[in-house]
Amino acid sequence: MFALIRCIKSDFYKLRHTSILWIHLLIPLAGAFIFLLYYHTTSKNSIMDIKTYLEALAIAFPLLIGVISGIVIEQEEQAGNFQVLLATSKSKTTTYLSKTILLLLLGSFSIILAVGIFALGFHVVPYLFYLKAAGALVLGNIFIYILHVFISLQFGKGASAGIGVAGSLISALMITGLGYKIWHFVPWAWSVRFCDSMFDKLDYPAFNAQIALDMQKGSVVMLFAIVIAFVASLFWFKKWEGRKSYE
Repeated sequence: MFALIRCIKSDFYKLRHTSILWIHLLIPLAGAFIFLLYYHTTSKNSIMDIKTYLEALAIAFPLLIGVISGIVIEQEEQAGNFQVLLATSKSKTTTYLSKTILLLLLGSFSIILAVGIFALGFHVVPYLFYLKAAGALVLGNIFIYILHVFISLQFGKGASAGIGVAGSLISALMITGLGYKIWHFVPWAWSVRFCDSMFDKLDYPAFNAQIALDMQKGSVVMLFAIVIAFVASLFWFKKWEGRKSYE
């Protein structure tokens, strides 16, 4: 555990003089302020405005995860073809966990910041509702982070960014009727559909039981997928010796 904490600190220090930390700070701030400015000049402070903002966050994050994961892993490649990542710790698992946890922490910080700033300026629903929404966004992205760390290590930044673009498009599609029956099995749909279900419970209180059951089904599938992906990625990384050339 102490080795993992030291490794996370080391990875964080590597990012201090890069744009990664600024991206996680400035993008959520800019997004929140832009939406707040727009809503306070044009809207009637409705719950639908909150739903639109949270949907925008959920749709944007797969792309951001793809790009950021690719950049962070590319730094390790440029530092010596992953030799630092593969050889700086007695346990390869520790270095892998450090990178994944660091990305999750940075992403969670951005989500909490984006939702928190918006909640302070748009207090239409209780703060607890915003807290639950932030939690849904964080949990819904865990699998995607694990996936993109693997893609970035195995195939590179371009592949990670490309799948990130596709993930955001899929997330947008899952808001429509197309995702009604299949969203439980689509990782890019989890964040946006969980948030939407929270609003459905407000709009249709008579159907709360059905909505809760639908959310529970999605939660079970999501947690199962996260555990499988996490364990599988650990076994894969233990045997990984660096990226091969596909030229």
